[in-house]
Amino acid sequence: STQSTGYWQHQAIKQDPYCPLEVLMDHTEKRVPRDKKEEFRKKAAKAVKFITVRHPYERLVSMYTNKFEGCKTDMFSGPGGAMVQILQLYRRCDKPSLEKAMLLEAARTECLKPPTHRIVDPNNCYMQPLGATFTEVITWIVNNFHTGHFPDFHWAPMTKMCDLCITEYDMIEKFETLERDHYYILKALGLEQQYVEIHGARANPSSRDKDIYHHVTKYLVQLNERLLWDLFAIYRDDFAMFGYTPHFRIRKNPYIEV
Repeated sequence: STQSTGYWQHQAIKQDPYCPLEVLMDHTEKRVPRDKKEEFRKKAAKAVKFITVRHPYERLVSMYTNKFEGCKTDMFSGPGGAMVQILQLYRRCDKPSLEKAMLLEAARTECLKPPTHRIVDPNNCYMQPLGATFTEVITWIVNNFHTGHFPDFHWAPMTKMCDLCITEYDMIEKFETLERDHYYILKALGLEQQYVEIHGARANPSSRDKDIYHHVTKYLVQLNERLLWDLFAIYRDDFAMFGYTPHFRIRKNPYIEV
């Protein structure tokens, strides 16, 4: 199934983050029953290769508002998870080490509860606010890039994950024109009759009823000039490869002495 194939491809990416599509296909083929392998190879040879992309900053804001802001999900809130790492590194808390550890665990515990059951302690530095701020998350992402740690696929540049210089993709599907592009792909596969079934069914709730430009800018303005420049440098290839532009110009490169 598509779901299980996606799972095993994700496992391949975890083992080798920069693996090309051929490696993913090989990893997937290993999960195919022996009597189905020939059929799988024939279908794979005729497969239409496409990639779905989105404006890098819209991806980041969507990821933040859905995963980190206000602890909307416990996906990264486990012991040693991203949320804990971020708060440990970037949340100021002028307390002794043992007390900080206790306060952090209390904040993590509240994050795991449903929002209506949370009790926010105003004296707990890790609950002001509860959940990592946008600046804290972006600082963590930038520093991980600088130290060579491969990022989670939620925020990794597409040009780092999908081996665009080696794999000959047939089409690029953009999130901004998703329904139109999806129809084009289905038509290329001779499956356009299925479009009626999926039309509007997979609309992303993070983009619904919002002025995307102003929504994204509301978060970007929280970042200082240096952090904005670092962020642009990380996603520079995505901007160039897929024809995107930043939401606003950075006034100057803070790393260059005038």
